[in-house]
Amino acid sequence: MLKRSDVLLAVVLVVTAPAGLAAELRLTSATVLDGTLGAPRRGLSLLVRDGRVARIAPDVGATDGETLDLAGRFVLPGLIDAHVHIDSPEAALRALQSGVTTARVLGDSGLQGPGLRELIRAGHVKGPELLVSGPHVRTRLGASFFMAFPQFGRFMEGGLRGPDNVAEIVRELLERGVDVIKVSASERAGLADTDPRKPELTEGEIHAAVAEAASKGKFVAAHAHSRGGCAAAVRAGVRSVEHGTYADDSTLDMMKARGTFLVPTLAAMSPLADPSGEDADAVTLQIRTHHMAPVVCGMVRRARARGITIVASTDGGYADGNETGDMRVPHDLERMLGCGLTPAEAVAAATANGARLLGIEGRTGRIAEGLEADLIVVDRNPLEDITALFEPLLVVTDGRVALNRLD
Repeated sequence: MLKRSDVLLAVVLVVTAPAGLAAELRLTSATVLDGTLGAPRRGLSLLVRDGRVARIAPDVGATDGETLDLAGRFVLPGLIDAHVHIDSPEAALRALQSGVTTARVLGDSGLQGPGLRELIRAGHVKGPELLVSGPHVRTRLGASFFMAFPQFGRFMEGGLRGPDNVAEIVRELLERGVDVIKVSASERAGLADTDPRKPELTEGEIHAAVAEAASKGKFVAAHAHSRGGCAAAVRAGVRSVEHGTYADDSTLDMMKARGTFLVPTLAAMSPLADPSGEDADAVTLQIRTHHMAPVVCGMVRRARARGITIVASTDGGYADGNETGDMRVPHDLERMLGCGLTPAEAVAAATANGARLLGIEGRTGRIAEGLEADLIVVDRNPLEDITALFEPLLVVTDGRVALNRLD
């Protein structure tokens, strides 16, 4: 049996291998699942040049770079984790090695997200492309928020209230270079002293955040469990509802009409159901999860029936395996299947749908000529066995090989 240190060393050697830096890469004998609802296409080759898919054909010709024979294995777009809390280089690397080539970081403590994003862009850290929100905009701002933004200390005692004050904070976040704004339309489910059925920011406050973000071409994601919070967020014009547990039929109808995306974070129910401690708070969360899990699954079934676009996520931090809640995107897809989605719909939720939500569908989320070469290779058809996605054999991000265990 390999020691943990041996495994980590092997992974580092693969990730830093010179082959990953080749200007051209040819993948032959591939079975392509392009991220849409189409059937697999067999016997294709892909030529990657300058970080993009240059050609897809049975024969793409010779290359000056590396050629990898996939021997009929399945190649898919890199996975998109649309709601995650990556906050360290180590977590970013684990996400990338799991097949995630793009991730939306919704909420971090102390504004680490933009810094980590830039380290990845500059090549100093191995990880997915990150789109980051910075801290949540919510009534009860945490201590880490005030450490990063001491100018808002006046909200420490009474909490954040009023559209003008919300807009002021959103402006400051945008000045700090965030890609998206996250607001809380309801209280949290993962804390024993909060109630996810209770609304938090008002519709007017959320609308102020949406208007301010839109002025800079940015979207707003709304953390929303409660029925009223979900409805207020959709009326206020948010891009996506995160969780959506208690959304009623009228809100779902409104989401369909407005094109609001749903990120149900189904995988996030599992870590709450298996708390790491035996104290009263852990028991409270366990009981809450047993109540909420079937409710959110029923909501997803109704959303799918209406044609609402559903997007995959983990709502986790890509922990090192020693922490409760060490989820991966395929965990979410497994639960989607249990809530009525087809395997093809689940794969699209983690690829093309995620790109559309993030507004980057013109460059990633599908396999097509001209798009970025964000790719994963798995050893069996995920439309027949979704668990194939748990262990990618090859990960390519922006045309560079980040992980290769084909042999």
